[in-house]
Amino acid sequence: MKKKIQIGTILLLCSLIISSLYGSGLVTGKTRYTKFESGDKVLFETDFRTCPVGEFPEGFDKVSGAGECVKYNDHIWITPGTDNDFRVYKKVDLGRGDFSIEFDMVIYQDIGGAIGPKLTLRLLESKGDAWDKAKLPYDVKIAGYYYQCAVYLEGTGRLIESKHCDKKRRHIALQVRRGQLRVFMDGKRLVSVPFSMTPNEHVSGFELMWTEDTNAYGLLVSNIKAAKYTKKEEKPTPEALGIGVKKSKEGLKLTVPEKVLFDFNKFILKPEAKEALSVVGDVIRENPAKKIVVTGYTDNIGSDAYNLKLSLQRAQSVADYLIYCEKIDPKLFEIIGKGKADPIADNKTEAGRAKNRRVEIRILK
Repeated sequence: MKKKIQIGTILLLCSLIISSLYGSGLVTGKTRYTKFESGDKVLFETDFRTCPVGEFPEGFDKVSGAGECVKYNDHIWITPGTDNDFRVYKKVDLGRGDFSIEFDMVIYQDIGGAIGPKLTLRLLESKGDAWDKAKLPYDVKIAGYYYQCAVYLEGTGRLIESKHCDKKRRHIALQVRRGQLRVFMDGKRLVSVPFSMTPNEHVSGFELMWTEDTNAYGLLVSNIKAAKYTKKEEKPTPEALGIGVKKSKEGLKLTVPEKVLFDFNKFILKPEAKEALSVVGDVIRENPAKKIVVTGYTDNIGSDAYNLKLSLQRAQSVADYLIYCEKIDPKLFEIIGKGKADPIADNKTEAGRAKNRRVEIRILK
């Protein structure tokens, strides 16, 4: 089996495949698996309704700076009371996964210029007996500027920009399930990245930080909730992710459309491909095979030589991920590129060409 991608690159891909900027693809909030759902076992929750206006908010285990409760649109919020940094810390044992943290926010400060308020949600990791001395590398930051707000994830970059967001309530949520950390805004998932932490440690709490250019009363926060999930999340079925499944006497054929795996005319796996290929890996493990044939196909645009090469590169990318990330035995694989051969739809239309751009994975008994 000829290698089109070096092993080191694939190993890096396993850990960093979804560390690119949020962009086009399936993770847009338009499918049934992107809607946020809170953990069912609430460990901490507050809406500050009992906090008198002008007084310091209670319920936190550590505080830095000056803050107070304010009333806006008949709701109580916490916010910095000065132009200096304000931070609140909450000690809560969230384990090593299966938890959610969420809150509502309003940017009240003027954000007409390039510099505006910033709020960061930080996960704290235990360090021996200490709960507030270490952080996990997954800060979620919200920033306001030029009458829009943006959400960033540490190590990934900007996830989304929302225009005319000042004076409007936004719901921010972070969820850790099935080894993934997901960020949501207003119930829609922005991104999913691999989640890992130091062995034998756990998520010991979280921190909310009003920093940098946040003025007094510039950014309001309320309805903070941290919860655990008591039931494990099931992986989506192949069909739910757009993967075609066909059974025969020889075994199974999985047909994965281009849009699930690759950007147009590319052979590097997209961030969204990780979830789909993880499900493919499960299907392979559940259906022991004597042979796995991975075949790449293209549409009829471009030269025969180019399409043949691209289809082989795509098949190789899929096989390499299944081998090195899903730990499928490499001896089982045969990799084939067929270019524009064997179309399953009419190449005269864009819809037809999109169907022809695919990777087929045959799991033979």
